[in-house]
Amino acid sequence: MPKISAPTVAEHRGAQRAALIRAAEAVLLEGGLATVSPRTVTERAGLARSSFYDYFPSKDDLLVAVALQAFDRWNDEISAELAKSAPGLDRLRAFVEATLRMTADGRHGLATSLREAELTPKRHEGIDALHAALFRPLAETLAELGHSDAALWMHLAQGVLGAGVQLVEHGADHRTVAEAAFQLLTHGLPA
Repeated sequence: MPKISAPTVAEHRGAQRAALIRAAEAVLLEGGLATVSPRTVTERAGLARSSFYDYFPSKDDLLVAVALQAFDRWNDEISAELAKSAPGLDRLRAFVEATLRMTADGRHGLATSLREAELTPKRHEGIDALHAALFRPLAETLAELGHSDAALWMHLAQGVLGAGVQLVEHGADHRTVAEAAFQLLTHGLPA
């Protein structure tokens, strides 16, 4: 019987699965989607290649697990930032700044790489739903500000943030972009 590295088999399996997810994330960020394979992931995790299939039926299942974990971390960090802010404009500023800071830290690169994955439509729908859920705090903040059509404004704000993410991913300073995005969202274009 193989040795386990945790007090229980369940904890051991959880640790092995987590190691594979961390390894996949690292491989994905370093080399892109094309470099993620059972072999590269298990080598990075220090596990036998055959053990991959004990935890994930396919590469797609691993990629979905990476996406779920990334969304959870992103959501937790955004929520923590918003909890420190007063409702309204302070919360909107916190959302914009946190989103662009996390992009500058490289965390959005994972989502960009995962978007290229050729997953089944159902899996893409699930990931898209998680992505949309990340904007729920923005919709709530816009409602706090009294916008009668918060859904319309949320989509427009998403467009501004999406452009900001692209700028930061291409080397722009996240603080400068965050300030400009906040000003655009609250005061429009400067005259």
